[in-house]
Amino acid sequence: MRLFRLAAVLAVPGTILGMGCGGSGGSTPPGPTPTQMAKVSGDSQVATAGITLTPFSVVVKDASGSPVANVAVSWAVASGGGSIPSSSTTNANGVATGTLTLGPNAGTQTTTAASSGLSGSPVTFTSFSQIQGATSILANGGGSQTDTVLATLATPISVLVRDYKNLPVAGVSVNWSVTSGGSVGQAATMTNGSGIASVSRTLGATAGSQGTVATVSGLVGSPVTITATANAGKETQLALNGGDSQTGTINTALAQPHSVIVHDAHGNVKAGVTVTWVVGDGGGSVSSTSPVTGTNGVASVTRTLGPSAGTDADTARVTGLTGSPVVFTATASTVPLTADVTVGPSYSYSPASVTIAAGGSVTWTWAANSLSHSVHWLTAPGTLPSDSPTMTSGTFTSPAGSFNTPGTYTYECIVHGSLMTGQVIVQ
Repeated sequence: MRLFRLAAVLAVPGTILGMGCGGSGGSTPPGPTPTQMAKVSGDSQVATAGITLTPFSVVVKDASGSPVANVAVSWAVASGGGSIPSSSTTNANGVATGTLTLGPNAGTQTTTAASSGLSGSPVTFTSFSQIQGATSILANGGGSQTDTVLATLATPISVLVRDYKNLPVAGVSVNWSVTSGGSVGQAATMTNGSGIASVSRTLGATAGSQGTVATVSGLVGSPVTITATANAGKETQLALNGGDSQTGTINTALAQPHSVIVHDAHGNVKAGVTVTWVVGDGGGSVSSTSPVTGTNGVASVTRTLGPSAGTDADTARVTGLTGSPVVFTATASTVPLTADVTVGPSYSYSPASVTIAAGGSVTWTWAANSLSHSVHWLTAPGTLPSDSPTMTSGTFTSPAGSFNTPGTYTYECIVHGSLMTGQVIVQ
């Protein structure tokens, strides 16, 4: 009977006997604590853009240097593009891996592996993405040249292509194009043993900055634009630019200069051309008899009218140019082109009547301590000029074109009516 009872006790799990041997009933003791992360392999790989690399690997260990399994590691692209799965877990050897697919562009690409709280985290892997074995492209020669429109530049345009070590790369196909006109000798050229690709450049017909563009899609620095300056060709055309048909007072300078403009055969303005200027009928003078065209292709003179009323003429000439000579005419009048009137301070315009030449102008100036007055037009031989504001100080000048038609123009103060009137006689 006693033997039976002992056997029963031994057969039942969790009895007092079993507890005496094991304490807690068989729970798993705690595992090792991860403390550090380090790089294992996969760094500094070089491959063609878009390629999937050999996996990167890191190892996680505890404080005693033993590998730790089942630790989560986060992976991320830090710079330069590409893609990588976001996480992995360490194996029995404490190693976690991540596989990067390079981005579509050349250059340095970095990837990180991280696990929170570990010494050495994050770990950075550097990869080098290349296109046609190259990483970068930059300008090499032929920049900042200057020549005449339609000319072929003396020095070919060239670029330098290098790899991630900054060594030249041969056999890279470079595509060429232009901006702002002109052409290149070939649509594509190959880099030579020095990593240089070059092309001839013919300028377009429009003066100014023109670009040559070298492209290797995806390379760092692509596209590269190298500029040249096209100057206008030989002068071929002379034309009136401004200042004709003015009216002014005898022995005085016209308000606007007389000016001509010079172009080449392609319509580009031409600088540095000397224009011969001669005074004709009516006498008077010009400020220069040999002005030179500026960067805008324009040459100009100030025209002072002669001593008699009538038509004055002057001529601009460049021998051999189409459109030469250019003849200017002006009307010289004994009547002044401008007049001044004082408004107020009481109920008067002083003088009440002024006479000017057709095309001239009048300026009204409000006297100190003036009452509120205005210039309000009543009659005119044509369209009434614009009224002034009602003011107590300041000036008002008739807008251009107010007095083109000869005749008498009458006005009054809109505040004081017939108590305050004036007139402008245009001849």
